[in-house]
Amino acid sequence: MSILYLVILVLLVLFSWIGSACGLMLPDGMHLPNLLGADSVRYFVRHSIDHISASPLVEVILLLLMISAVVQSGLWGSLVETLRERTLPTLSRRQVYSLRVSLVIFVVCLLIIAMGFVGPQGNLLSVTGRIAGGPFAQGWLPLLSLCVCLPCICYGWLSGMWSTERDILSALTVTIARRSSYFVTLIIASQVMAAIRYLHLFELLGWGDMASSVCYLLLYGLPLLIVPRGKTRAPHQ
Repeated sequence: MSILYLVILVLLVLFSWIGSACGLMLPDGMHLPNLLGADSVRYFVRHSIDHISASPLVEVILLLLMISAVVQSGLWGSLVETLRERTLPTLSRRQVYSLRVSLVIFVVCLLIIAMGFVGPQGNLLSVTGRIAGGPFAQGWLPLLSLCVCLPCICYGWLSGMWSTERDILSALTVTIARRSSYFVTLIIASQVMAAIRYLHLFELLGWGDMASSVCYLLLYGLPLLIVPRGKTRAPHQ
């Protein structure tokens, strides 16, 4: 995917060069910018980090951390086995105890978050008392990752799956290591998205904001789904 995105980026550069030379006009009456022009080069060099920051880099890391925590801790397997058998006899006493403690921690985390929506303060709500535009609407994913990772770490530790801090850290980064090539693709995709917006390509084609959102999802979502998994393994127990 990285090569494909590099090709797309080169095509965008060629399109801007040819379009600018032919005097192609944007809907707002401005000339199509040339990505090889001095102003464009200064812009992309100055804002290259901003473009990467605008990508879902942090969101993907948190998502992969949650997946690693649930799977590598053994909690997912225990939950699936319990739901399949609708009872706990197939689990050891230690696993049952760990599962119950983890569920209690999960519920406590949810209750603590719920407290942010009630009372005179309403710390997770906006100044108008609504979820939209408030801290929760912008920071729900870190809160969710905390609610997921804490019970999983507790289960892995109590069940004996993990015995040291190094085991925990290694296990939590298994999925990230397997998808490490995605982050290279993400960096290139962020520049592709920035070039598309800089050229006002959607306005030029007469497409609306929906097209921009779909392009955003495709550019960043597809590589995450089809990137080949590596051979990195969790620490051997």
